[in-house]
Amino acid sequence: MTSLIRSVRNFFKVGPKEAYTQMLYIGDIKAGTLVGVDKFGNKYYENNEEIYGRERWVDYAQHYGDASQIPADWHGWIHKITDTPPTVDSTPKLKFLAEHKENFTGTRKAYKPYSTTVPKVAAWEPK
Repeated sequence: MTSLIRSVRNFFKVGPKEAYTQMLYIGDIKAGTLVGVDKFGNKYYENNEEIYGRERWVDYAQHYGDASQIPADWHGWIHKITDTPPTVDSTPKLKFLAEHKENFTGTRKAYKPYSTTVPKVAAWEPK
């Protein structure tokens, strides 16, 4: 019952349009304070009145939301490795580290290896 009361309370906090969007994408209605936005457009929220383990969440900039879209510094905050978000206490940027890229497996940008050797067996083609 408390979940229903919490959902109705959050519905009135965020409004009907945002509540509908949240139900489509995350399956729950959440209201919290905006902690920060990363360079990819993902928005990070926190509400300490939520259930433990669900008080920090991310609103992905792209509609298909994948955990690999979260950069390393925000990953530490969202998983409670650090208490301070990167907007308050940023980690130093090292020259030799590569820029963050999401995992493209299953998309058109996925890595497709190719072979330069001649195949040993010819594929059978029906007539």
